[in-house]
Amino acid sequence: MQRLVDQEAADESSLTGPILRLASVDHSREYMEAMRTGHGKQLALAELEGVGKDDLIYDPFLEEEREEARQKRAANSSTELNVKDEDSLDEEMDELNENEEEDLLSDLDELDDDTIGTLIYNNDGSLMRTKSEIAILRAGAPAGGLFAVIELAGSQHKVTTDDVLIVNRLKPVDTFNVGSTHTLKDVMLVSSTHFTLVGMPFVGGAEVDVMVEEITRDAKVVVFKKRRRKNSDRRNGFRRDVTMLRILDIRPPAEYQNHVHEERRGLFAA
Repeated sequence: MQRLVDQEAADESSLTGPILRLASVDHSREYMEAMRTGHGKQLALAELEGVGKDDLIYDPFLEEEREEARQKRAANSSTELNVKDEDSLDEEMDELNENEEEDLLSDLDELDDDTIGTLIYNNDGSLMRTKSEIAILRAGAPAGGLFAVIELAGSQHKVTTDDVLIVNRLKPVDTFNVGSTHTLKDVMLVSSTHFTLVGMPFVGGAEVDVMVEEITRDAKVVVFKKRRRKNSDRRNGFRRDVTMLRILDIRPPAEYQNHVHEERRGLFAA
């Protein structure tokens, strides 16, 4: 279902400006029907790619320690005429492993938000995911969540949450310094699995939160020019000044924030 919506800002400064318009497309019914057909069954097979990826790696040294523990317990129990079978020993080891996992989860719960923020990204800036999630996504399963098309520094960029965006250095540098957060309102499109908002030219009320992570220079580009038969050549290097932005959040207009859509996959996703 497609409909055209006119949006007017409430402040007086916008009364003299152009009326913001957007095209709203609700394709939730088509998405659900596609999930029930062959396409959805094919995506369901992608979920099977992650089965067993997160299982513990077989450690022969750990198994040797467990075997020694079994023998020691069997020797102690034989002296007491109370021999335990292998099943009971395995159950005790399983309980021990479960207790260790519960302790690890409790330690993660005690971490504050700042510490978790440093844990959800790899050294290369990518989102930390489990092996099963990586296998599922590579097999073609949808990642879910919202994505947007924004206009920034004269270019259009398609972004989603936790993306790293590399653009020309944003000025003034005092405003766009490292660690500062900004809200971008030049959003041209917001979409999910169930709806799409296309701005004409911008989607009024949509916002994208970004954080400046780094201000640096891009990789060197060698510019080489040679004049044949003139014994003349020139080699110059060029490095572009760039700003690296981390996409923190994507918010559609208020009337679409409670719209149902597939939630985003992720280790610490809401």
